Amino acid sequence: MTTGKRFRGGNLDEALSTACDELGARMEELYYEVVEGEDGETEVEAAIDPVAVLGLFLAETFRAGELELTVRLQDGEEALEGELQGLDVGVLTASGGRGLDALQYLCNRVLNRRLDEHQPVHLDSDGFKDRRATKLQERAESAADEALRRGAPVTLGPLTPAARREIHLALADDPGVETESDGDGFLKRIVIRP
Repeated sequence: MTTGKRFRGGNLDEALSTACDELGARMEELYYEVVEGEDGETEVEAAIDPVAVLGLFLAETFRAGELELTVRLQDGEEALEGELQGLDVGVLTASGGRGLDALQYLCNRVLNRRLDEHQPVHLDSDGFKDRRATKLQERAESAADEALRRGAPVTLGPLTPAARREIHLALADDPGVETESDGDGFLKRIVIRP
């Protein structure tokens, strides 16, 4: 553990209770190590575990929504990655994955409120996002071709932030067009101009 704080108590339970109180966390959300204590006290080095926070948040969300879903979380090199499985995964991947993107957004918001720093959360289900990225890139290229052919802007959407990002990236190196998000709120349109 490299970023934990130290907490003391008369025994392990008291030290962990102090850690929970001061970190604003539940016991299940901590990772900790027992370190040397002085004067008969127990000292722990503890921190909030982002994987545990997400696991609890998602389990409670699925239970409250009566969704038959499970998630396997792992702390990757560049992101906290979650693979969703279950009978209700279609609820999240319908409408171009809006539910999946919204859930991912909520997961990042939960961690933003709980931790000063964390890796971004990426949720997926059976390669859905790769398939969607390919379709969005094809759609972006087709819209760019249409904008160039017509000599007028083409509008796509409304799209989630993740889908808009895919389209912006797909056309970033195309010198013939420029892209711009248009609208307010979570779902916006993309305007592709020649």
